[in-house]
Amino acid sequence: MIRLLKIEFKKLVAYKAFWVMLIIYLVLQAVMIFSIPGLIDWAADKSGNRTYFRLFKALVFNFPDIWQNIAYVAGGRIFIKVILGIIAIIIITNEYHFLTVRSNIINGLSRSEFLAGKLGLLFLLAFFSTVVLVLSGLYLGLMNSVSTTASDIFGKMSFIAGYLTELYTYLIFCLFLGILFKKTGLALIAQVIYMIIEPILKYKVLPDGFGPYLPINAMNNIVQSPNTSLIKLKSSGFNFDFQEVVSLADVGLCIGWAILFVLFSWILLKKRNL
Repeated sequence: MIRLLKIEFKKLVAYKAFWVMLIIYLVLQAVMIFSIPGLIDWAADKSGNRTYFRLFKALVFNFPDIWQNIAYVAGGRIFIKVILGIIAIIIITNEYHFLTVRSNIINGLSRSEFLAGKLGLLFLLAFFSTVVLVLSGLYLGLMNSVSTTASDIFGKMSFIAGYLTELYTYLIFCLFLGILFKKTGLALIAQVIYMIIEPILKYKVLPDGFGPYLPINAMNNIVQSPNTSLIKLKSSGFNFDFQEVVSLADVGLCIGWAILFVLFSWILLKKRNL
């Protein structure tokens, strides 16, 4: 795998668009997370009730709930991660555009190794994004939490693992679209169209209860909602079922889709002319 990753990085070293888009993504991710305290302070100034908003701010960024909250914000509800999806699509479609996939195979790289290299690269991208999320959470948590014991800091870290699973599956989905359509524009259009179609399928076409099994929903269901003790207190008596832990069933469904997208990608690489 290290050999395959070295090959991938050699392709990307001189590709300025990749690095620019990656930096933009990381900056937007950090701004998105770090702007929330500022928005809460702004709302406090406008409302005139700073005590309530300070309490809410402390609870949102309090260990261990902060991990669930920032994983929810950085996940499927705010489409900052679409930038990483675009990167994943460009990485594979450029292989077809510049015929490097063909030259790699001719020079002795098997189709399975070619796919494995791309999967390894996408995992590194997802892992790097997750590290940025963890560092942001540590900073905000240490600034706002009353208790900073190890059990508090590392409680609910399963939501970070869930975020990594969600993001990696999404990138594999984008990789599959790139392999399927080969052209950057077509793959990006297909991605947008599917994100529009899936909610229609969920609410208008498919039977009730089937929607959560669709790919994007399966990814988003890993981290379903933010959570704080104040939210639970305000919602008491309304029978709201707030997510407390990451469901292994949701993770398994997401991983199942990832495996299917990898399998579909491998079949396309194997059967098609390059």
